[in-house]
Amino acid sequence: MNDKIEAVTTINLPWGAWYQDTEFALSLPEDAHIDVLAPADQRALTGSQIAASLDDPIGTRPLPELARGCISACIVVDDLARPTRATKILEILSAQLQRSGISANSIEIIIATGSHGPLSSEEVRWKVGERMAGEHRVHSHDCRSNLAGTGIVYGDRELRMNRNFLEADLKISIGSVLPHSFAGFSGGAKLVLPGLADLESIARSHKFVQLGLRGGSEPNANRFRVEAEQIARKLQLSFVVCVVTNALRETIGVFAGDVVEAHRAACLKAKRAFETPVAKTYDCAILNAYPKDCDLVQAANSFIAWKTARQPVIHEDGLIVLASAASHGVGKHGLFDPGGMSYRTPAPLRHLRGRELWVFAPGLTSRQVHQLYWDGYRVLSSVNELEAALSSRLGSGATIAVFPCASMQQVNDLR
Repeated sequence: MNDKIEAVTTINLPWGAWYQDTEFALSLPEDAHIDVLAPADQRALTGSQIAASLDDPIGTRPLPELARGCISACIVVDDLARPTRATKILEILSAQLQRSGISANSIEIIIATGSHGPLSSEEVRWKVGERMAGEHRVHSHDCRSNLAGTGIVYGDRELRMNRNFLEADLKISIGSVLPHSFAGFSGGAKLVLPGLADLESIARSHKFVQLGLRGGSEPNANRFRVEAEQIARKLQLSFVVCVVTNALRETIGVFAGDVVEAHRAACLKAKRAFETPVAKTYDCAILNAYPKDCDLVQAANSFIAWKTARQPVIHEDGLIVLASAASHGVGKHGLFDPGGMSYRTPAPLRHLRGRELWVFAPGLTSRQVHQLYWDGYRVLSSVNELEAALSSRLGSGATIAVFPCASMQQVNDLR
């Protein structure tokens, strides 16, 4: 837990994960009482520490033993909507697989995009590294093509999955473990379902959470996650690497091994790493979407910091500012973006209970923002406009809570 609260009038927010990775300076009213509520700083692991974690898997045999006798391998990696720095882990796993007799040409890397858009060649290099992108076949999953039946009945139809994944002898995944409003925490089996599934199955996996019938922060009780893990086992996902990062996307924990056991160990680390104490109620809360600020669709994850509090972080007449670099614009989800299977005309967010919301997304127009957010919410597109609006809106001595990486923060409510 980080009990240190920093008194400032200008705050520097981490900004533009992957695309910029810089700091964004925001000046707040000088007479405001500002609390920067950040998770505790955690030191990044060294390369040797990452290697040691991979060599000591949880609940399963070491990877070289699993690879013995295999001709091909598929390594599934999450996309840029997650903060995982996969390069070092991939280099270690690739070397182990090749020493076990699997040629580089027979090791394929699939980006588990789910229904998100494909990565460009440059984005692939950001994610997997220059050498891995050149040494192995790398492609983004397409939820509409290159699919094969699994023989698993999913709802009223057969579950279809990425064909290359299904055909590989050895199946591995690498992904971040972050708080997730549907699955409790991301990572693990979620890279398979919905990460590698067909669009209809992805929609079904989300449907029951949207209806309020599934979900919850406890992984063992989250039916969305338990179902994904059961399917991942049937599809022989043999070795998972669950990564926990700090606020700057540096790797602070690596938990490898069994699809359930390794994931649960990572969840415990993530809970401690992202815990954010809140001791009072504020007039304004600034929720910064980093490290899930690649687009406006993903910025909605910032409300994790709001939803995990036992009671509202701000007063009834208070203000919430959702801030996102939205480096890739509105974004693509396939379900929730305009034209998606689960898209609905935006309405006031029920979980805000009538509170005022502003969306700050430089470079996006009001029209673009209102594709995803109710048109009664104010949109601000420049820092000068935001600073002036805050000075006008907030009264003298206003209290402001700043969540610098809200999309990964869980509130420990001390009130």
